[in-house]
Amino acid sequence: MDDRPVGALAAGSAVRYAYRSGRLDLEAKSIGELQQLVSKVVAATKKRSVSVIIPTYNEEANIGRLVEAVSSALAGFADFEIVVVDDASADGTPAIIDALAFSGKVAAIHRQGIRGIFSAIMDGIRAARSDVVVIMDADFSHPPLKVAELLRKLDEGGFDLVSCSRFLHGGGIRAPFARKFATVLFNRFIRFVMGGRITDWTGGFHAVKRDKLLAFDFRHPAKWGEFDLELLYLAGKAGLRVAEIPFIYNFREEGKSKSAESIDFLFGYAWLYGRRALQLRFGRQRPKTF
Repeated sequence: MDDRPVGALAAGSAVRYAYRSGRLDLEAKSIGELQQLVSKVVAATKKRSVSVIIPTYNEEANIGRLVEAVSSALAGFADFEIVVVDDASADGTPAIIDALAFSGKVAAIHRQGIRGIFSAIMDGIRAARSDVVVIMDADFSHPPLKVAELLRKLDEGGFDLVSCSRFLHGGGIRAPFARKFATVLFNRFIRFVMGGRITDWTGGFHAVKRDKLLAFDFRHPAKWGEFDLELLYLAGKAGLRVAEIPFIYNFREEGKSKSAESIDFLFGYAWLYGRRALQLRFGRQRPKTF
């Protein structure tokens, strides 16, 4: 679970972006400005075959190893990129991803003045240099070896979105009992509310065509991973071809989530995800508030 503060920072905090990859060192005051700069780079160079988007906040224990593991998993894919979006981590994460960016292994995006896992993912997608993106967590809860399988399924099956599921045959959850029990229970409730064929509404591990995702009109802000519900809901409403493959979720290997096993967290998790499912399934269309 991501413990970063959510939303814009205190009033008066300037929003700034820094983008570093190889010899590139770009700065911008908005994601739109950054996207224009990256588009010029793409026009002058070569597009990537896939972009793996990894949001980070205080992940110094994981990010270096994860980049190596994802790079190894994608060894058979030409010209892939790993886009790491960091929200001003207080540990050594910014320096680590800058070193990886200088070596050409990642595109590092530093965000100042704005935080939140959903906006970080979306900013990474907007700055991606490919037509296909993979969304995954930085803590090894999403196994890197599954990235290549996601992409093969997307390509060979002609799908628009492929999602990893903990609830298909061959999938599973390796986590403390409270976390596992809560996840299974909440997902069953969400499946009941949402209907359809999706088996895992909150896994957060996807491969998707970039243009399809950017066309979605997301209407709800997200604190944790509840944006997954809206992503899959909008994919269904848009008539996209969606498939799932099994994966085993591993509770974070390194680092520590401050609240992930507390009673307050479990009730908060249930409230946020359950409320979002009901909003999407039965609520009225609402204007954007973020």
